[in-house]
Amino acid sequence: MNLIIIPFHDWRKSENEGFRTRDVHFIKAFAKNDRVEKILIINRPFTKLELLLNQYKQRLPGELIFKRRGFALTKVSDKIYVLDYLSLDVINQILLRHKWFIRRYGDKKLLQFIYQVLDMLDISNTSLICQNVFSNKLAIKLKSKFKLFDAWDNFTKFPNYSHLNSEISNGYNSLSEHIKTWITNSKENQDFFKDNFGAKKISLIKNGVSQSFAKNCLEVPQDMRSIPHPIAGFGGKMSYLIDTDIINYIVKDNPDISFVFVGQILDKEKFKEINNSANLYFLGDKKYDIYPCYVNNFDVGIIPYEINDKQHGGDSIKAYEYLQAGLKVIGTHGNGLLDLSDYLYLAKDKFQFSEFLKKDLDSKKKFDSDKFSWESKSEKIISLLEHE
Repeated sequence: MNLIIIPFHDWRKSENEGFRTRDVHFIKAFAKNDRVEKILIINRPFTKLELLLNQYKQRLPGELIFKRRGFALTKVSDKIYVLDYLSLDVINQILLRHKWFIRRYGDKKLLQFIYQVLDMLDISNTSLICQNVFSNKLAIKLKSKFKLFDAWDNFTKFPNYSHLNSEISNGYNSLSEHIKTWITNSKENQDFFKDNFGAKKISLIKNGVSQSFAKNCLEVPQDMRSIPHPIAGFGGKMSYLIDTDIINYIVKDNPDISFVFVGQILDKEKFKEINNSANLYFLGDKKYDIYPCYVNNFDVGIIPYEINDKQHGGDSIKAYEYLQAGLKVIGTHGNGLLDLSDYLYLAKDKFQFSEFLKKDLDSKKKFDSDKFSWESKSEKIISLLEHE
C-alpha cells in the first residue's frame, strides 16, 4: 500500500518543535507498518515571508530528490517523501491569512506536480488520507483508489477560526459529499459531523501514545532541579480551553504542591487570568524530544480544562502521555477524557479537583500501552482503507 497524506501541520514546524501532533504521530506509525511501502506528504503551501517570520530554513532535512519552479521533493526517511510548494503570492497571504491556504491548495499547478512526483517515485495504487479541512479542494480533486478524511477535533468551535466558519463548514460539507470514509477522535465529534454535515460512515479512532514515551528520558531537566516535589504538571498549550478558575483555586488550596506548566502560550489574555504564586512555575515550550523528561519528573499529571460548550470535541494526547509515564492523572469531564475514566480521575468541579490532589489515590486500572499505541490506532486506519 502507498499513501498520500495531507497533514494539517507544516512539516518544518514539526521538525522544529518535534513530531508531537496527531497527524504526524500517525505518519510516523504508518512508516513502521510493513504493509505500507511509500508515503508522500503534501506539505502546507508557504512563502518566503512565512519562512522569514518563523525563522525556518527552506530546505528540509533529508535528500533533495527533485526541484522545479517553486516545487520540491525531499526524502526525509526510508519511506517518507515530503512535497513542498513555495508560492510567490506573498501579498494575498498577508491579506487573506488562513483563506490563502484554501486557495493555494486548489492550485492546478500543485495537482500537476503531485502527479509528476507519483510517476517519478513509481507510486500507484494509492490511498489518500486527508487530515486538513483547509485542503478540501485538493483532497477532492486528487485521484486515488481509496480516500479517508481524519476529522480530528471540530474546527467550527475554534475561536481562532471563528471568522472562517463559513469556509470551514463548506469544507466539511464538500468532504462529506466526496469522501465517504471518515474518522474522528471523540464521540461528540461523531454525532456533530453526522448531524451537521451528513458524515454517515465515520469511525471513532482516538489518539494514542508512543510506547517509548518517557522510557529513555531519566534526566531531571535543568529548570526543574530546584522545584520541590510533589509536582503537579501540565504539558500542553495554554489556550482558551484552560480553566483559570480551577488553576487559581488548586494552586492556592495546595501550597505544598508545586504546579509546573510546560508548553506554548497561545491565549495571552487567558494566561493573564492566572494568579502569581510562589508554588506556580511556567517553564515555556519544550521540543518534543526533551518534553518526556519533564513529564517523567511530574508526580501527578493534570488537565484543568473548562467544562462547557467551548470544547471542540478533542481528545487530549497529554492524557495518554501522562498515563504512559505512570502518573496519577486528574482531569475534568470532556475533551475525550471520559473514555479514559478507568485509568484517570475526573473532577466535576475545582473542589473535587483539589480533593483528588490531596488524596493518595490508587484505584484505577493499569494503563495498557499496547492498546493505546499509535501503531495500533494506525492499524485500524489501514484496515478501513483496505476494506473501503
